[in-house]
Amino acid sequence: MSEESFEVRPAPLPREVFEDRDALDSHEREKQSWVEDAYQEFVKKGGLQQLPGLGKPLQVPTGDILDTVLRNANVKPPWIMLRTEIGSLMASALELMDKSSEHPELDATFADINKHIIELNALAPSRSLHRHLVSRDNIREQYERWYAK
Repeated sequence: MSEESFEVRPAPLPREVFEDRDALDSHEREKQSWVEDAYQEFVKKGGLQQLPGLGKPLQVPTGDILDTVLRNANVKPPWIMLRTEIGSLMASALELMDKSSEHPELDATFADINKHIIELNALAPSRSLHRHLVSRDNIREQYERWYAK
C-alpha cells in the first residue's frame, strides 16, 4: 500500500457531551459562597461606610457610554491624543521657522503634521473638531486658533 492511497479520517465526535451537573452545581455554589463571605467581611470591616459618594444620589451617565467609561478610567480617546501630538509638532515647526524660513527639516515636518491632521479628521467624532492642513503661510494662524490658551 503506497503512502498516497492512505487517508487519515478524523474520529467522529460524540452526539452528546456528558456533563457532571452535580459537580458543576457544587462548584458554582462554592464560588458563590466565597463571594458572599468576602462581601460579609467587607461589610463587617465598615467598607460600605467608606465608599465615595455615600449618601449622595447616583449620577447616571447620559450620551455615549464608551466616552463615559473612558473618561472615568482617565483614558483619552485616540483623536485627543493625536491632537496633542499635532500641537507639539506645530510648535517645533514654528521654532524651525523662527530659526530659518528655509530650514531643511521644515518640509518633512509639514508633511508629518498634515499626515497627522488627516488621521485626526478621520477619527474625530464631529466635523467641528476637524482641522485644516497647514503650510508655511497659515501655520501661525492655525496654531493660535487651535492651541492658544
